Amino acid sequence: MSDLFSDRLLDAIVQKGSPICVGIDPIFDLLPDAVAGDSRTRNANDAEASIDAIFAFTTKVLEIVAPHVPIVKFQSAYFEKYLWEGVEAYYSLVQEASEMGLLVIGDVKRGDIGSTSGAYAGAHLAPPMFDEMEEVVTPDAITINPFCGLDSIEPFVKTAKDYSKGLFVLVRTSNPGSVQLQDAKLEDGRTFSEMLADNLNAIATDAALVGDSGYSSLGAVVGATQTHTMESLRKRLPKSIFLLPGYGTQGATGEMTKAAFTDGKGAIVSASRSILYAHRDEKYAGKSWEDAVGGAVRAMQDDLSTITR
Repeated sequence: MSDLFSDRLLDAIVQKGSPICVGIDPIFDLLPDAVAGDSRTRNANDAEASIDAIFAFTTKVLEIVAPHVPIVKFQSAYFEKYLWEGVEAYYSLVQEASEMGLLVIGDVKRGDIGSTSGAYAGAHLAPPMFDEMEEVVTPDAITINPFCGLDSIEPFVKTAKDYSKGLFVLVRTSNPGSVQLQDAKLEDGRTFSEMLADNLNAIATDAALVGDSGYSSLGAVVGATQTHTMESLRKRLPKSIFLLPGYGTQGATGEMTKAAFTDGKGAIVSASRSILYAHRDEKYAGKSWEDAVGGAVRAMQDDLSTITR
């Protein structure tokens, strides 16, 4: 098996027996009282206390899910809101996850033109350029936004090739408002998302990106709630791994993701709040928040088991 991201991901899915991606969206107000209680009592506006609570919570979540899932996805916005200390926590937690044997997606949704895209790619995919940062770990893959044009993703693709990293391109997102742009019909009858998928496939099938598994390190973000487009997009991007957000809290189920898989392969299903904050769900009443997280992961595994057989 090659060292390409796609091969490493598919191998990790087999090892864990699960195509689950846990989304790390740490929201201070939703943290369990057992973690954030003292911080809330001391000072709700204390950034350092908030970051400490988020770090402790996230580290424990990673420990709980690591035996069950191959990959996690850090939403950078929830760290960036705490400015430089939050960004430092983000990279530290990426390293913690990596040391636990988890692959990591940086959900950064970057997208710009020319040298700016190159700088973003270097920051989020390449090894740090300074000696004093040599121990810093960057994500195994990131999400990117292609809506400035396909030339805007070229620097990301180059960096991904150089360092055997992965990319997940926004193609059809899970938010309700996406229909206004992404389902807009072109003159030839395709939707905007379908046209984008057709153009991305030419990049995804580049031999330098396709691993021994037959899948590309250029994947696609396709909302798990968008069952009406999933089948068409899968046909247009046969070698791309789909990242499917929207499971759980946003309403998607395992059955709704079926069209994204080919013979049980080729997709990862992402859940965030339904796992992180499972202690707020009535069915886990009376359990510790840690047991609730573990229970939610195992329930998701059961739900997806018939899809991946």
